[in-house]
Amino acid sequence: MASPSTSSEPFTLLGFAPSFEIDLSALEKAFFEKSKELHPDRYATAPAAERVAALSKARALNDAYQILKKPVPRAEYLLQRAGVTIGANEQLDPTFLMEILELREELAEARHAGKAAEVGRLQGAMSTRRRAVLDKLPALFAGSDLPAIKQQLIVLRYLDRYLEECDAALDEDD
Repeated sequence: MASPSTSSEPFTLLGFAPSFEIDLSALEKAFFEKSKELHPDRYATAPAAERVAALSKARALNDAYQILKKPVPRAEYLLQRAGVTIGANEQLDPTFLMEILELREELAEARHAGKAAEVGRLQGAMSTRRRAVLDKLPALFAGSDLPAIKQQLIVLRYLDRYLEECDAALDEDD
């Protein structure tokens, strides 16, 4: 798979070298500076084609910022940029899958029983686990271990789905 074009490449748009490690305050500063340049008000009296082009650039800038500001989308983008994709039917450790199934059953029981405190406990434990997986990514990127990065991102998808279920269960109690 070819690299994305530089005109829409998130790192290029925001003036950063492609890397998992990124200074988030510098990223935010670059985003806001470039956003000011592309703000629609600056093009209010410009010809229609110029306004459309500015809007397109602003949208690309927003998309780039959304990708780079969070570690998972940034990691997925870097993986894709390296030619590695995550498919719908990826293989995972059966022990991990069984554990997730059991945790989801435990969550479903707590949810059905209306035990918000138990759901909160499960959510906290999973959030801690998610943080531990995220904490592995910098070293994996530093070592260019693409297969391990891919596996960790797949695991994060499962953990994130679980956390979404926790949020839904807690929202029911509000």
